Amino acid sequence: MKYDPFARMKCGWLDLAGVVSEVRDGASRRRLAWRERENGRFVAEDPAGVFYLEIGTLADGFRIRTAAEFAGPSPEELVFSPLVFPAIAADHALFCGEKMGRCLAAVLPTAVPRPFFGRYYAALTRGGETVLMTTPLAQKYENCFRGEGVGGQLLDWRCDFEFHHNDLPRHLEFDEITLRCGDGLAMLEAYGETAAGRGRDFPTPPECGWNSWDYYRWTVTEDEVTENAEFIAADPVLRRHVKRIIVDDGWQYCYGEWEANPLFPGGMKKLAERLRGLGFKPGLWFAPSIVEPHARIAQLDHDMLALSEGGQPCLGYNCMERHGFLLDPTVPKARRFLEELFDRYAGMGYAYFKLDFLAATLQARRFHDRSVPRSRILRLLMESVARGVAGRAEILGCNYPFGTGAGFADAVRVGSDIHSDWKCIRRNAVSLAGMFWSNKRLWLNDPDFALCRGRDTAADPDLGRLKPSLVFCRPESGFSPRFDFTLANSTLDEQKVLLSLVIMTGGAVNLSDKLSRLDAEGLELARKTVSAESGFDGRPLDLFEREFPIYWSQRLARGGRFLVVNWEDEPREIPVDRRIAAPGADALRDFWTGAVETCRGSVALPPHSCKLWEY
Repeated sequence: MKYDPFARMKCGWLDLAGVVSEVRDGASRRRLAWRERENGRFVAEDPAGVFYLEIGTLADGFRIRTAAEFAGPSPEELVFSPLVFPAIAADHALFCGEKMGRCLAAVLPTAVPRPFFGRYYAALTRGGETVLMTTPLAQKYENCFRGEGVGGQLLDWRCDFEFHHNDLPRHLEFDEITLRCGDGLAMLEAYGETAAGRGRDFPTPPECGWNSWDYYRWTVTEDEVTENAEFIAADPVLRRHVKRIIVDDGWQYCYGEWEANPLFPGGMKKLAERLRGLGFKPGLWFAPSIVEPHARIAQLDHDMLALSEGGQPCLGYNCMERHGFLLDPTVPKARRFLEELFDRYAGMGYAYFKLDFLAATLQARRFHDRSVPRSRILRLLMESVARGVAGRAEILGCNYPFGTGAGFADAVRVGSDIHSDWKCIRRNAVSLAGMFWSNKRLWLNDPDFALCRGRDTAADPDLGRLKPSLVFCRPESGFSPRFDFTLANSTLDEQKVLLSLVIMTGGAVNLSDKLSRLDAEGLELARKTVSAESGFDGRPLDLFEREFPIYWSQRLARGGRFLVVNWEDEPREIPVDRRIAAPGADALRDFWTGAVETCRGSVALPPHSCKLWEY
């Protein structure tokens, strides 16, 4: 007898009546017909196999467990959707990105149809109450949430478990899905605690660093790195707080062949010795799974490379018009290569590795070992790096799929690429807000760089010289301002918004300017940023009301911080509830000016500006 297991279920305001379950393989999309086996347990037969469903009640929602029995050979493509909501009316939607910079938030109704995609959690809010759907952060199998905002509704909101070219076990248990309703911030913090398990200890403030990328990009040289290190070492404030120097992309011969290029004539071992002599921990950038076509691995060791749909090594990486093959971590030979590589550079004295483009590995369609679920492929890579490092260095995961889990990286990039550009700053805020709950629970959140140079803060004739977007200009292209994009065009007020967000993140702080070319005001911004007390995390108080949160609070060892941001192009008088902004405090101190102020219930802010208070 057919049965609708969701007919009488409600999670807060969300009615599950009408929810269905589906299976897709290839072009076929089939709805499952559930039969009740016993109270709260259901079964459905499908050509792909037999599916099982169990619903449990939580104090604030439901727990949904699913499993499957596969009788025949594994299908090459399979998608199982335990929950498909045809249409939901909501005020706000928030989806967690699968990696840095991918969180999506929108106020409904939307002006135009807008697709949403994310992993780990998705949140819908109506009438000030949030419904949060989650799966575990460290996933057994790849799963995601998706839907489309059309007007005031989210259509086809679903949780999908996806399998691509895997040999599936006969019996498979999918990741648990939870649906909870309540205070969105508190639920996300609880999710972070659960994801952390026993948790990690962050007993000391995170060390600040300097990174070469945003100012120099691929023009970085050994001499420029040394010049900035010497500048920091000579500055009475910076030298007390900046403890590492990170050489980013541009030092190597090519991706996949990790040897110093001619811009580093002394070699990387001597540079590490020089930086240590100045009192710094040396750091180095790698894209461990990317292999450019002219690297020897790409030419000679095809058995180490991940595969196309047709089963041949593929150019799965593309960024800024650089292309690469993808190392396959399921191949023992590839894992040995990584282990030996990082053992060698840790042995040179490098104590910090920034691992980039990690998620690009999963652009491949096939991997040699079909028994490894896609959700676990990056764990093999990170385990290989960890064996090579052997506790001698810290790891920053950049473009790190959060579902790889905690314990593999000390810090993780949560924000998108940042520049001293207002559009970048504004866009980045959504992901910093959407991942606030992971900081100092799973890892240190890295918001990308704390940039201090801009139109008002640098005496630099080369401020607009680098134009990275020219790589997209083709012979047939017409003139477009986007090709002339420069890395630093923000105002002083916009710089303070960026740096305030970095401080409120409570995680990694890395400068990335040519410090000798900052003017007095720009240098003071750098000094104040690196010397700021590291708080726990910045809670975006209106995360479930707006696309860009205006109000942020942060707990310090004693007292706290409160940030108010005007994201608009016009001046605004922004209301401030002092009981929330600074509970129990008689006075507020402006972080950037040091002035002691009294909050009178609102704050007048110019366009693209903020007020950061401490109490």
